[in-house]
Amino acid sequence: MRNLFKQWMLSLPLLLAACGGKQPPAYGDGFPLAKPMDLVHAGAVVEARFELPPRGEEDSGPRTFLIGFRTGGPPGRADMKPGDVDFLEKAELPLRVQLWKVDGSDETPVALHRLNPATVPGNPVFVQASSDVFPLRSSTGADSNSLVKVGKYDMSMAYRQFEVASATAESLSPGRYRLQVTNLQENPRIAHLNVELLVANYKVK
Repeated sequence: MRNLFKQWMLSLPLLLAACGGKQPPAYGDGFPLAKPMDLVHAGAVVEARFELPPRGEEDSGPRTFLIGFRTGGPPGRADMKPGDVDFLEKAELPLRVQLWKVDGSDETPVALHRLNPATVPGNPVFVQASSDVFPLRSSTGADSNSLVKVGKYDMSMAYRQFEVASATAESLSPGRYRLQVTNLQENPRIAHLNVELLVANYKVK
């Protein structure tokens, strides 16, 4: 009897671990993600890896998501200098954005969409990109709730978010992805800003 009790006690931690609902570690950077990005030096590269799960039993494909960047600072954004907002919203900041679906050692390019230059302010329209260079962007709203859940949104900070490209649901399937973003231009005038790569779902309206 004592041996049986001892065996049960030894197996108890394993049973607790199995039943505790512990989530497996996220692949790569996880999704959604935010990580440091260099928008100052030409040639700077940031890479991210993440996995897109299915949305549910009835709708198995991932949702359309945005690829862009954000700047974060104190409320009131005392870190921003005059002209910074206009520069971030209107100046050409060419970025090479490349997304691949990863299947073992194979990588398949994923078509992305870019901002239509003829877009009416306040109503951005994205069309399929004909190259991997994206010079324009649009102010956007990412799903902050999902970013908070993964520890990628600091509630004490104020953010400005910009969408550079979008990956549409039609081009996506559940699985692993690799993203690479290359800055193609020197931008010393925003060296004082904290910039992060942002990959996230859109804000739910």
